[in-house]
Amino acid sequence: MHKLLLTLLALPSFVVAQQTVTIKGKFSGDTKGYNKVYIYGTGVKNDSSVMTDGNFEFKVPFEKPFLPLFYTEYDKTVKRMYSPYPVLVEQPGEITLSEGDITKGMASFKVSGQKSAEDFSDLRTQQNAVYKKVNDKISAKFGDKWYDRSNPKADEIGKEREKLTGEEMAIVLNDFIGSHPDSYASALALSMGRSSLKTEDMEKLYAKLSPKGKQTEEGKNVADYLNGLKSSAIGSTVKDFSLNTPDEKLLSFASLKGKYVMIDFWASWCGPCKQSFPHMKEVYAKYKSDKFEIYSISIDKDKAAWLKGLKEQDLPWLQTLDTKNISQSGFAVTGVPTTYLIDPKGKILMKEVGFEPGGNSPLEKKLVELFGAK
Repeated sequence: MHKLLLTLLALPSFVVAQQTVTIKGKFSGDTKGYNKVYIYGTGVKNDSSVMTDGNFEFKVPFEKPFLPLFYTEYDKTVKRMYSPYPVLVEQPGEITLSEGDITKGMASFKVSGQKSAEDFSDLRTQQNAVYKKVNDKISAKFGDKWYDRSNPKADEIGKEREKLTGEEMAIVLNDFIGSHPDSYASALALSMGRSSLKTEDMEKLYAKLSPKGKQTEEGKNVADYLNGLKSSAIGSTVKDFSLNTPDEKLLSFASLKGKYVMIDFWASWCGPCKQSFPHMKEVYAKYKSDKFEIYSISIDKDKAAWLKGLKEQDLPWLQTLDTKNISQSGFAVTGVPTTYLIDPKGKILMKEVGFEPGGNSPLEKKLVELFGAK
């Protein structure tokens, strides 16, 4: 008995140590005393490192591939602006950021240590060139103040910029994925480009991924998204799915058959989503009946954050957490809030992306058409 107890107590010493990735960097130049580098992002604990002679280091737990974001105290304080700098981490080990110039920011780094991180850095350089090329074209056509939201042509400019970016990015990704079909960077870049690429371009680019690339988490996300585009076309019938409510009860979409359902995709970190809720409560109060329901599906990855958000927002309609990637495989959601209106037979009538604060959106006009002004 004593021998068994001693054996059990000794077991923890055989537990494998947690895997980590070390990200080291070195800047040259005068930091003017602003020596902190910050790390944050999905699945990453917010942290900072103080540079010594331009050197900094982070040691981060590794569970699966992720994309930590970085910025410097120098950019935030001296330049009063910064762009998050992503580093692709595919596996445990070490990644080195060298040859950085503090005055030029983190984009001046040369990345080494993991091939996929190097690939992603090279691709980011090409993508940044695309953004500059597109902005130059927009500036030549609409003037230097094209980015001013008060510009009466703001909507036209936004649409043209999105179109040009998608066309140019498709060319870059075609070359990159063609020459890096196995790289995790290719699958990640394609997954991140969903909102700007045409469906036919997405399908062609996905076909260029190797079997290995298609089996990555990001590759599977792209496949889900392509399936979702077909499933969520206007006029299509929603395939039944089931997700858990906050009290862990399974809610089947089929249980809502016979009602008009407004499906609202949101997240606890989404500012526009939270801004939309007061008006959505008014809509719900007007139309809630045995013929109409609102059903919110959170795309949060953190259940605790979702539950905290629900408590803060006090939403009176149906709520579930998307733990099965329904937002992609069923509805091809590229941003939140995204809303679908479904008829009593399960047919998709409308889709809206974003929030119309004035309450004059096509979807609300459709509700008035269906139920009358209230």
